[in-house]
Amino acid sequence: MDDFALKKGHVYGTIILDMETGERMDVLPDRTADTLAAWLRAHPGAEIVCRDRASAYAEAVRTACPDAVQVADRFHLWKNLCEAVEKCVAVHRSCLVEPTEDTSPEATALRESEAAEVPAPEEGPRAIQRRERHAAVHALYAKGVQIQAIAETLGLDRKTVRRYAHATTPDDASLGTGSRSYGQIHAYSPYLHRRWNEGCTDAARLHTEIVELGYRGSKRTVRRHLQEIRASGKPAPDRPKGLTVRKATWLITAHPDKINESNALKLKQLLAR
Repeated sequence: MDDFALKKGHVYGTIILDMETGERMDVLPDRTADTLAAWLRAHPGAEIVCRDRASAYAEAVRTACPDAVQVADRFHLWKNLCEAVEKCVAVHRSCLVEPTEDTSPEATALRESEAAEVPAPEEGPRAIQRRERHAAVHALYAKGVQIQAIAETLGLDRKTVRRYAHATTPDDASLGTGSRSYGQIHAYSPYLHRRWNEGCTDAARLHTEIVELGYRGSKRTVRRHLQEIRASGKPAPDRPKGLTVRKATWLITAHPDKINESNALKLKQLLAR
């Protein structure tokens, strides 16, 4: 079972499939726990329920067929794994920098200071606030309250509510900020740097160009990415200085057959560090 948008961000339904045959069994008019639980009671006998991470579906299955085994679908299993790897990589950012031949005390001290800047797991007001928001959003979301209504009730932005609603744990909600949105810009660094060195230094124009190539981030992110180059007054480097969190996560989770020889070597060196 999974939800689908009839009107994105506003109206959602639920589709139910027979996982053995792949045939559609039914389509429900919403994605609330009550509606799904009523359907499950009217169609007893489910032994295994394959679902996404929505708490409403979990509650419905526990209520209507408590003996059924709940499993995640393949997409969400893979998503869970990739998010766990991304968390691990983010904590060990210092390992992304390839070592140089410079072993002077100054260089060693610099590397140690960079490693010290890696953020520790949050303990404090922000972590408490994240747990409270996660609980509040899921309490309403499990009842079938729509994202917009939750946002208005809690006084939060709709995107923030959606992030919390789709996060299994409070810590998962933090993945929607910072490294992920900024990390995707690095995939376009070679193009941006080449265009910069060709004389195009207008961030808005460069943003338009990479959007045509598939970039989905904001102009502000592009501007931030180019700020260091602009301040240095020097030509842009030919390539990024090291692996990004996103690239390292991809190297670790990609199928070995999809990694070329160069990336395979980078992965081996990364894992060694």
